[in-house]
Amino acid sequence: MGESQGAAEATDAHSKPPGRILAAIVGVAVGVLVCIHYDWWPSRFGDARWADPLLFGGAAILALLVAGLVWAIRTLYFVGRDRSRSRWVLVAPAIVIAAVFGALLFPPPSFDDLRPDFERVALEVLAGPERSRSEVEIGRFDFHYVRKDAGGAVYFVEAGGLGITVSSGWAYSPAGPPAGFDDFTATHLGGPWYEFTAAWRT
Repeated sequence: MGESQGAAEATDAHSKPPGRILAAIVGVAVGVLVCIHYDWWPSRFGDARWADPLLFGGAAILALLVAGLVWAIRTLYFVGRDRSRSRWVLVAPAIVIAAVFGALLFPPPSFDDLRPDFERVALEVLAGPERSRSEVEIGRFDFHYVRKDAGGAVYFVEAGGLGITVSSGWAYSPAGPPAGFDDFTATHLGGPWYEFTAAWRT
């Protein structure tokens, strides 16, 4: 009798639909990923400026994977076996779908969108007495430094770059292709702007 009652209780527990707690976990995880996607996360400046979004983004993805598994199991029992219905079955997927469609419909600003702000900073650096500015933010872009050279070019070097030995970013060079630094390659984007990568010489 005791074993039958325990089995019945276990079945009832499995038959619960995904609820508020699961929806809250999905909402928080999706919110973290949205903030990282649009660069609404706190400033990443410093020696480990990449660490916070990387760690929190990884934790958010892991939470979504676990929540998705729990949602699938509960939904399978609740809808597939018991033929029950509840609006809570749809809440977690709706949060994820809304976030995906929102990101597709409203992408973060691109370099082209922010080009006037880039040009303003470039002209300020060219006109100023200092050779470079450190830790510059333009919209969602973070730069380790913005530096001018003797040829009148200004380099926007991304924070973090592509790796320990590779720098990347954009160059403002009204006089033509920038001379660059280290092992430098640049792609013309139109007007005085170039996108570049540079591998450090060791």
